[in-house]
Amino acid sequence: MLIILATKAATFLVALAVLRFVPCFNSGEYQKDIHWPREGPPTLATSFATWDAAHYLFLSEAGYTPGTPSCAFYPLWPWLIRAFARSTHLTHFAAGLILANLFSVAGLVGFHYLVASFHGLPTANTSTALLLAYPGAFYFSFIYTESLFFLLIVLFFLFLIQGRYVCLAFTGLLLPLTKAIGILCLVPILFHALGNGRRSRALLLAYYATFLGYGCYFLCMWRATGNAFEGFEAQRFFPNQPSLAHLVDPAGFLARFFMPVRLHGMVDSAIDRAAFVALLASLYWTYKLDRRYFAYSCLAGVVPAVSSCLLSYTRNLMMCFPLFIVGGSWFARPGRGFSLWFTILILATLQVWFLLRHINFVWVA
Repeated sequence: MLIILATKAATFLVALAVLRFVPCFNSGEYQKDIHWPREGPPTLATSFATWDAAHYLFLSEAGYTPGTPSCAFYPLWPWLIRAFARSTHLTHFAAGLILANLFSVAGLVGFHYLVASFHGLPTANTSTALLLAYPGAFYFSFIYTESLFFLLIVLFFLFLIQGRYVCLAFTGLLLPLTKAIGILCLVPILFHALGNGRRSRALLLAYYATFLGYGCYFLCMWRATGNAFEGFEAQRFFPNQPSLAHLVDPAGFLARFFMPVRLHGMVDSAIDRAAFVALLASLYWTYKLDRRYFAYSCLAGVVPAVSSCLLSYTRNLMMCFPLFIVGGSWFARPGRGFSLWFTILILATLQVWFLLRHINFVWVA
């Protein structure tokens, strides 16, 4: 817990120090894209509400508006921000920042507990260290949906493994309302039922609750915009928009994968491609670890990569938590301490670079 809190404190201290002593805010991007506050010049808070955070704050304050890019984002996170802001009389920005950090701390503690319970304490410590050092981990401190989704997906697998199917149904209901990949949690439930020969009513409840959650998403969009598929249509505003057509075009994906790249960019990032290769390399070991992890990782890791041609992949890969368990189990073996710390150093350096770009309104993920 102390390491998690210290990491979060370091994230904000580094960000504030850079904004104070080495300011390089991209004001052109601020004027061109959605931003917070919605009116007026940028403030200090703007640097902690760039890119997707501004969309979530817009949704929490104004709700869904047909024909806007914000409709592409899922509703549970902005709903929670709005509810917390109204109940505490905080600004939506403050409410979002507090909730993001509360949820991510709970998710990281839950992740450590899950790994320690089923894979041993050394693997849990190492896995958590790798996750905290991962380049996209700073998003756990900002107003992004990753904090909420990570908490829910960790609880989902914890309840699934423990056989607590009523609690599993509740998390299964909420996951499709949080991120698009939430619906993919149907498959680990099926693997669990087949592997354990369990087809209890409670497990069926969890299975159908995930469908219900996805249905609630479409109902929400219909009530808010008059079009149940407004969220899908809003993807047209974004480069490399997710598309089912990409899933059946492997040649096209390979062509885009091997296109000329730079270290990091929106659609031509070498780092995103390296993250995808790491995911693929981990799948064999994930299968040996737990077939339910494997089923989830295949879908949650491969489908977003292919459907959106690796857009924001470094951030999205954080939700494939079994990757970090595989890495943790490998580095936890005796004699690999130097390799672990060297890897953490590389990852943490990239995270600091990503953080500095993000708070200055320069694309990261």
